[in-house]
Amino acid sequence: MSDRDVIESSWRALTSSAARRDPSLCARPVAGGVDVGLLQASGPAGIIALDAGPDGAAATARLMDALSARCWTGDDVLVELLSALSAGTSTGRAAAAIDLDMLADVLGDPRGGYLDLTTGDVWPMEVVDDGQVDDLDPEGDPDPHRWLDVDGDGSRAAYQDMVDFTATVTDRSARDDLTLALHGRGAFRRFQSALDRHEQYRVHWRVLSAERRLGRARAWLADEGYDALP
Repeated sequence: MSDRDVIESSWRALTSSAARRDPSLCARPVAGGVDVGLLQASGPAGIIALDAGPDGAAATARLMDALSARCWTGDDVLVELLSALSAGTSTGRAAAAIDLDMLADVLGDPRGGYLDLTTGDVWPMEVVDDGQVDDLDPEGDPDPHRWLDVDGDGSRAAYQDMVDFTATVTDRSARDDLTLALHGRGAFRRFQSALDRHEQYRVHWRVLSAERRLGRARAWLADEGYDALP
C-alpha cells in the first residue's frame, strides 16, 4: 500500500471506531494513528479505548508518548486529558462534547463565530448574522453560560503551517516549488497548485494541516476552561 492508502485507511478507522463508541474497536486504530502521525485525530478513539482493558491502555500510552515527543500546540493538553482520564482524576477543566473540526474552521475564519456549549456545535459568524438558522441568537440568549465567543485568527496560523511543512520536504525540486508559492498574495492557492505538481506530498500535508488545526482548537478550548470529549 502507498503512504496515501495507509494514512487514509488509518483516518477512516479512527473516525469509524470513535463514532461507534465501542472501546474494543478503538485500540488498534489508535495504534495505527500513532504510526502515521495522526495523534490529535486519535484523541477521541484514544479516550474511548481507555475502557478496553490492557490493550486500550497500551495504545493510549503510546499515543501520549508520541504527543509528548512531538509537542505541537495542543499536544500537551491532550496528554493532560488522557493522563487524567487514565488515573480517574480531573484536569480542572469542564468536559464537553465539542466538534473540534468545526471549532478549528471557525478559529481560522477572521470573522470568528460562537460555540454552543449545550450541543457542541460551532457556528460561523456568517451563519449567525445571515439568520440562516432559526432561533440562532447567541447575543440574545437568556442563558449567559450557553455560548462562547470564538475570535478567529484568520490565516496566520495556517500560513505558518505551510512554511513548516515546506521545511520538511526532502525533494529539493518540490521544496523549491513550494517555497516559491509562499511569497506574495495568493499563497494558499499557489501552494495547493504546487502540491498538485508534487502529488506524493499531498497526503502528508493533509496530516500536518489537520493535526495543527485540531491542536489549536484543543488548546483554545483549554484556555477557555474546557476539554473536548467524544
